[in-house]
Amino acid sequence: MRRSNPRVEILKPETINRRQFLSSSLMAGALAAAGRLPLLSAKESVGTGFDASTGPYAVKPVRDHLSRFLPVKTIPGSKQYVLTYDIVHWHWSKGQRGTYANTVIGEVTIDRKEAGSHVVYQVSQETLIGGVKNFIKAQIICDTDGLNSLRRWDFRSYEVDSKGNIRSLSKLTEKGSCIDGNIQIHSGNHQYGFYTKKEVLSQWTIPDVLICEAKLKSRITFDLLQDLSLLKPNQCLVYDGETHFRCKDGRSVTLQTYAQRGEGILPVHYLLDDQGWPHLITGSMVSWALSAQSTIT
Repeated sequence: MRRSNPRVEILKPETINRRQFLSSSLMAGALAAAGRLPLLSAKESVGTGFDASTGPYAVKPVRDHLSRFLPVKTIPGSKQYVLTYDIVHWHWSKGQRGTYANTVIGEVTIDRKEAGSHVVYQVSQETLIGGVKNFIKAQIICDTDGLNSLRRWDFRSYEVDSKGNIRSLSKLTEKGSCIDGNIQIHSGNHQYGFYTKKEVLSQWTIPDVLICEAKLKSRITFDLLQDLSLLKPNQCLVYDGETHFRCKDGRSVTLQTYAQRGEGILPVHYLLDDQGWPHLITGSMVSWALSAQSTIT
């Protein structure tokens, strides 16, 4: 009998609101159903979607940003590196239906190092939405198995208002672990958990999986722990062919594309260079665009 994913204890209202802010999938799904988001496709073969004039479907959510985007020069071969992405938001231009625009609303930095028998990721993310700054700090320690699956982590987030004051109800600190498929997350005086039989990744560790495994595998399966909090099972990354587009100064670019599909998400596309570095990660409302890559010696 298939086991469900029970939570041990109902979260406090302020924690639920916090997680709703961090996880926009339900809102994005509703907007897509209403025709207010660029619809994506995760077919096995590459195409342009229903409207070829807006470009390949893998880059539709960032088609305005592409005019200001250039792929950065990457350094191959390093297992210790820092990736910095602009966080790109999709919205209507001047609020008018049928238009589109992109705005950079923040930045996420992923620092990857090897430490003995583990891989350690330091994540720092900052966004500015409606005059409120949102900060996320996380340390994620992973196994060195095929996908560097999650082992344990520390997560901290908070908001700062326009006057520079931390909003007390926004502060969230969690510790989590995943041992033999048993996920346990602790925060203050409550805890909750999930059960899984697959390797577990987060959105902050998937880029490294592609860097390490994309050239070796055309299909990768896993469970997603979104925001290190919400389990979205049965995820699959499949090779989706080449994506051709033009970016800043009309430069022609070709990137290798992987599509992520699974329960509880809209399709996500990862566009990689020939060395396997993800330059664009496109979703519905929020995408990432690589702005810097450096190696650690």
